[in-house]
Amino acid sequence: MNSKILTFPLRLAVIVLIFGALFKIMHWPYATQLMLISGVSMGLLYSIRFIKKADKSRLDYIKLSLILLWVFSYLVKAFRIFYLPYVFEFLLAILFIYWFSIEGIDYLKNRKYRKNSFLKALYFLLIALTIFALFFGILFKIQHWPYGSLLFTIGVLLLSILLLFDYLIIDRKHS
Repeated sequence: MNSKILTFPLRLAVIVLIFGALFKIMHWPYATQLMLISGVSMGLLYSIRFIKKADKSRLDYIKLSLILLWVFSYLVKAFRIFYLPYVFEFLLAILFIYWFSIEGIDYLKNRKYRKNSFLKALYFLLIALTIFALFFGILFKIQHWPYGSLLFTIGVLLLSILLLFDYLIIDRKHS
């Protein structure tokens, strides 16, 4: 069975989360609803993906804990259920550092791309443009300079396109 089931719906949930964050930063309506829908969707989809996986390692449990703790933390804060200052952030930081030290760098280093060199060049150009637009959009927005909101919005749109393009350019047959 394919261990990467539900990858595309999970990416779509991440994109909705990114747009929810954009809406929140820009003070547009429905930000909380977008973030709630995406967070719950990510928790459910990743849980289903975890259950469907045949052989589970310690890292699989760490990743599931990371996702579920983040969703639970968001729901507790969004709906003000109870208040535990920095407990969730501390636990999330520990889990993330553990995951990143074990798998994070290898995940990025060992990726296999499709053979098309034009698409690969376009992919890396898209990464550079996304980083540029997000960095300068955030900087301009913080400084209240003109076009900060526009640059940041373009950066978020490029990030969404990048997440979809990344799904298509990775060679999953050899992964």
